[in-house]
Amino acid sequence: MPDESSHPAPKWLTREYVQEKLRAYFKDQSLDLENLEVKPAIPNGENYASVMTRINVEYTTKGSKGKLSTNFLLKTTFADKDPAAHVLVHYGIYTREMDMYEKILPQLAHIIRSDLNDPRKLFAGTVNVDRERDSIIFEDLSLENYKVVCRLKKLDLVHTHLALEKLASFHAAAAALASRQPGIFEKDYDRGFFNKFVRGYQPIMRNLLQALSRSLELDRDLKERYQAKIDRLVEFVMDYGERSTSISPGDFVTLCHGDLWTTNLMFQHDDQGHPTNSIFIDFQFSVWNSPAIDLHYFFSTSIHENLRLEKQAELVQFYFYKLVEALKKVKYSGQVPSLFEFQQQFRARAFYAVFSSLIFEPTMVYNGKEEASMEQILSTSEKGIRFKDSVYQAPEILEKMKDTLPFLDQLGLLDEM
Repeated sequence: MPDESSHPAPKWLTREYVQEKLRAYFKDQSLDLENLEVKPAIPNGENYASVMTRINVEYTTKGSKGKLSTNFLLKTTFADKDPAAHVLVHYGIYTREMDMYEKILPQLAHIIRSDLNDPRKLFAGTVNVDRERDSIIFEDLSLENYKVVCRLKKLDLVHTHLALEKLASFHAAAAALASRQPGIFEKDYDRGFFNKFVRGYQPIMRNLLQALSRSLELDRDLKERYQAKIDRLVEFVMDYGERSTSISPGDFVTLCHGDLWTTNLMFQHDDQGHPTNSIFIDFQFSVWNSPAIDLHYFFSTSIHENLRLEKQAELVQFYFYKLVEALKKVKYSGQVPSLFEFQQQFRARAFYAVFSSLIFEPTMVYNGKEEASMEQILSTSEKGIRFKDSVYQAPEILEKMKDTLPFLDQLGLLDEM
């Protein structure tokens, strides 16, 4: 259950504030907010970049018969004093996400509906964007039976294919939008986890790699084969990451989601339990780059192990054919790569799989008893080290490293690059 003491609701989230926003959203000044209930929307540790709050409301309007009730979600930044805020502010993620919901996503949704003839939702509807408070109020899609797949169980092939299909549509629509409105992504979409301007994530990545190195002491074979390589990677992770996101002449580039993993995907299912739609949430790290970075990040954090280790080339092919089909429908005017060229582009971005699988993914699936927070990742205190060691010394992570480290090492991704 969410830890209600970890990030309390903001003090400005009052009945009067919510009533004003709902009156504007419903275009009904007669709306009277009768009851407001606020509580955390997700457990502490499932989102390291923002705070999600569920708003339950009861209200009446001039034309209603009795009280009406519904839910919304509020997304806010961490307080200024929170260590996460000091890391994230330099990436411009809050302004970027507000721009995405206000300006970009509605246009992408229109292209997908009109050009791809796909009426399904692409993202949660926006109730209000408040730039003064760096907050966004969304529809609560759980009311339409959208659910997040368990971050521990991850995605099977059917859910993976649906997510890749929707991702291809997203990428194609963004490429078309960039062609139709030159310069729309030139400002503020150049700062993913790795970029040429800021290295705020450097201590996070180094601290977690050092914890991985300490965990290898528990397995003699892994220690002998990989500890020295991990220790060396601590010094070069940011250099290699920046290199993996550098755009080369001839690359196909578009707007990437930038943080595509299970918790940022929601699925709707039919009565038989088959997935019928997938939507994306959390666009804080959307970035103009190769779609290969979305694929590596998604594969490394979100799909079943046999798919990750054995089926990546096949899944890239599936995505690529969906992308080409969508690019034709949106009448994309740029150069479309061949499958061979795109597979090369995917391999050239392969270091993205290193940081995704060795640094981010273990924290994403953490299910232990220690406090999971950005503060503990950054901290070199006893408590902070205890949390990070708890992440990497979990039996399931140690077991997974027996497959992950050889998989990356055989591709040359742990050697000097």
